[in-house]
Amino acid sequence: MKRTKLLLMVLSPVFVGFLLNQILLSNPSIIYAAPFLMIGYWFWVGRKFAAYVRNPFGAILLANAMGIVSLAVYYWQFILTSGQARNTILAGLSQMFSAPLSMITARIGLVFEKAPDEITQVTAFVMQAAGLTLMITIFCIGYFTKKRQARKHAG
Repeated sequence: MKRTKLLLMVLSPVFVGFLLNQILLSNPSIIYAAPFLMIGYWFWVGRKFAAYVRNPFGAILLANAMGIVSLAVYYWQFILTSGQARNTILAGLSQMFSAPLSMITARIGLVFEKAPDEITQVTAFVMQAAGLTLMITIFCIGYFTKKRQARKHAG
């Protein structure tokens, strides 16, 4: 049961990103709440992993494995592959991990553009990398907060 819970938590950001994209079709205003909901959820996941996985490095790597794979697939599909050879399913799925954070990561991505109103592949890749970095950071805060709390209660 523990492994099943962990696996579901690892896969959940991709599912949440996909679900968000579907909801946006009928309710675009959800995009403003999505980053805060995802941050709160991933903080909670970090706390849950603290109870299940003792090794911090292993917990961080496992919890964010989908994000790491997503970034690698994104790079492969959008940087290394031409438009004609691109697999649209893989290309789309590779963006789901960090999709809920796009209102935050878009602002980060635009910093790397020459023109402030231009969105290029540079912006999009920076958004994906920033999303993964933010997710790892949020997870670590949740994980180490729970570990510190457990140590206080134990000693």
